[in-house]
Amino acid sequence: MTIKSAYVGEDVPIEIAYSDATGAVDPDDQDTDETPDADITITANSDGTEVISAQSMTNTDVGAFEYVWDTDADANGSGTYVIEITAEFNSETKINKSQITLKE
Repeated sequence: MTIKSAYVGEDVPIEIAYSDATGAVDPDDQDTDETPDADITITANSDGTEVISAQSMTNTDVGAFEYVWDTDADANGSGTYVIEITAEFNSETKINKSQITLKE
């Protein structure tokens, strides 16, 4: 997962890529339009509020996903946020977690 530090009001691109021994691989889950699916949830560390809840990420390439977080609209101000991305592979849920601190 790729996360850059950011300031409140910025758009923050969040990217993840999945691969196995043979290279890039898509999750088994699919959106309603039959594209591979990975979901993102962003939670404020201070009070546990989900500011983004299980939103589908954009599938940009085989095994690659991106979500652009509009911190101006969907954040509770400065502070630390937990980013969790989930995807299904062979009936197993893969969870990737990271944190980002938004500054004023």
